[in-house]
Amino acid sequence: MTNPLVHALVFLAAVLIPGGLLVYFAWRATRKSISPKGEPNHTAQNPGSEDISDRSPTPSEARSAFRDMFPKDSLRARSRERQLKAYKSRHRKKSH
Repeated sequence: MTNPLVHALVFLAAVLIPGGLLVYFAWRATRKSISPKGEPNHTAQNPGSEDISDRSPTPSEARSAFRDMFPKDSLRARSRERQLKAYKSRHRKKSH
């Protein structure tokens, strides 16, 4: 029930009918436990999705690819370094 007005009317009817509240909450609990999807969306289980690499990269290849993507003088690295310096130089409260 996506319509809040209909939901409110059903809840009101459940309150007025003796024992209806128990049935209402049991129904809501079972509705929440059932997933609206038929199957979970996992790429490993989907047909047609395969590992695209034939072999894993060596550590030196991975390191060089990372350095190509994130050079030391990049804006991201400078921003991160500035944040770390600001955090380290911030005054702390005394714990006593």
